[in-house]
Amino acid sequence: MFLEYEPPALKKHYEDERWLKKHYNKEISLGMLKFISAACAAKNAYDIKCLPQFYMEHKKGNLKKFYSISLDKKKSKWRLLIQLIDNDGNIATPSNNEIEFLKKIEKIKIGRLSEHYGEY
Repeated sequence: MFLEYEPPALKKHYEDERWLKKHYNKEISLGMLKFISAACAAKNAYDIKCLPQFYMEHKKGNLKKFYSISLDKKKSKWRLLIQLIDNDGNIATPSNNEIEFLKKIEKIKIGRLSEHYGEY
C-alpha cells in the first residue's frame, strides 16, 4: 500500500518511536509502529481490515469519509483516523460490498490520532 499523511508533518512524528512514546503511552506507540509496518506490507485496504488487532471500522455521520483504527485494543479510547484514496486520488467511500471496495484501495491517507470518546 501507499501511505500519505495529512498533514505531511505527521509522517516524521508517527514513524519516530521516541516522539510517539513522549506524546502517547507505550501501547499506542507500539501500535502505531505496527500499523505503519502492516500498512506498508499490505496489498490493499482489505488486508488491513483482516487484521483483528487494528479493528478497522467505517465511521458515520460527519466522519463518514473516514475509517478508524484502534492501535492498542478494540475498545481503546485512542483511534487513528485514515481515509481511503481511490485510483484517481479522491477520497473513496465504501460501496454496499465493502470487501470488494476495500480490495480495490491501494492508498491510504493517515490522519490524526485522537481520543475516540473525547473528540468524535
